[in-house]
Amino acid sequence: MYWQGTRPYRVPLPTGWTRGSVRSVNSKGLMAGTLTRDDRKYVLFTYEKGARAVRILTAPADPAGGTGGIAVNDAGRVAWVTGTVAKEWQGGRLVRELPLPVGAQGGTRIDKISGINKRGDIVGSAYRWKEQDGRPNILYQSYPVVWPAGSGPAYALPGVDENNPARETHPAGIDDRGVVAAAEISSWHGSLDAVGYVWQTPYTAPATALPGLAGQEELELADLSPTTNRLVGTAMTFLDGGYAKPSQATYQTGRGPVKVLPVPDPASDARATAVADDDRVAGQINGAAVIWTCADQQATLPEN
Repeated sequence: MYWQGTRPYRVPLPTGWTRGSVRSVNSKGLMAGTLTRDDRKYVLFTYEKGARAVRILTAPADPAGGTGGIAVNDAGRVAWVTGTVAKEWQGGRLVRELPLPVGAQGGTRIDKISGINKRGDIVGSAYRWKEQDGRPNILYQSYPVVWPAGSGPAYALPGVDENNPARETHPAGIDDRGVVAAAEISSWHGSLDAVGYVWQTPYTAPATALPGLAGQEELELADLSPTTNRLVGTAMTFLDGGYAKPSQATYQTGRGPVKVLPVPDPASDARATAVADDDRVAGQINGAAVIWTCADQQATLPEN
């Protein structure tokens, strides 16, 4: 489904397809997502707001390998990973497969698409694994990848901690200037788990670490706005096998301090998952979908 204001609308499911998920939407109301049927096969679809039917872009595929992220931009370009292959569509037509970066080591695959900007630059993530010394140990390397609009080789962005198998890089998106934001996340707890980073074009310099939220130990970035340099995410503290305090929806502009978006009850868990140029932020409070309007005016510095 999708919302206009606070009113929900269903996306019509074609005959034989029993479940669906909208994963991305552009400013013109074009949505992209997946449909699943009872045999668990899935397809990629697009849907125009208010239309009578969806457009299916792919043949039914087996769920082996899973799906890794979908993104659509205002020009109607759609990027998706199915199994181990990343592809791009426009106008319902497949226009290219997204290659691995030059020099990618054996065992590397693209596992997620995280964003596509106005001109068509696409960001995703790559990881590498293999057995070590005949044992089922996984050597893990994770880093963002940017595919320039149209064609050209992919950029492998300099990883934050490339040789640490405990770390994963989860890109949050790419803005219209080409700035990439990501969360660097540990695969286990016990120390600082999630930290935000940004990469600037032309992607030759290391990533810049972003500040965390005072009073919380971790900050997981989720999105950045197309042109207004806003970042949103979720701050949390994991301690002794559980979360020590409620999670908080975060908001920051550029390199300024991280602020908190308000909730009705301080004991509520809040997450910020998307931000628009008009300063609306989408997220959740205790699992319910919410939108903060005029977020910059509402966001405040934490009390502790």
